[in-house]
Amino acid sequence: MYYFYELVKTGMKYFQGKPIYKKEVKSILDSIADNKNVIQDISKMIDTKRGIDNNTAEDIVNMGYIKTQITKLVDSTNGELDETELKNQLKTILIKSWPPMSNMAIEKVKKDLK
Repeated sequence: MYYFYELVKTGMKYFQGKPIYKKEVKSILDSIADNKNVIQDISKMIDTKRGIDNNTAEDIVNMGYIKTQITKLVDSTNGELDETELKNQLKTILIKSWPPMSNMAIEKVKKDLK
């Protein structure tokens, strides 16, 4: 899980949204990094040759656990945050953090899961 956590940290460098979203996006990414089951599900979705492309990022953001985290954050802010904006920021971070890469990165994540 450590490797995924590093990807989350790297991904936050790509955050380009309104400052109000930064804390919430990081919170969602941290909750993903802390959930072994979600990481396992995500690792199964990633094509080792393509990395995370737009379709994969969309699938990840629409996973039940992540959708729930997004909904909770939007609800907790009384409409201050937009669900679509949160999803878009997460997708951008995922795509830019995990471009097409070697199998080594995938194997590191799988090793972290054991």
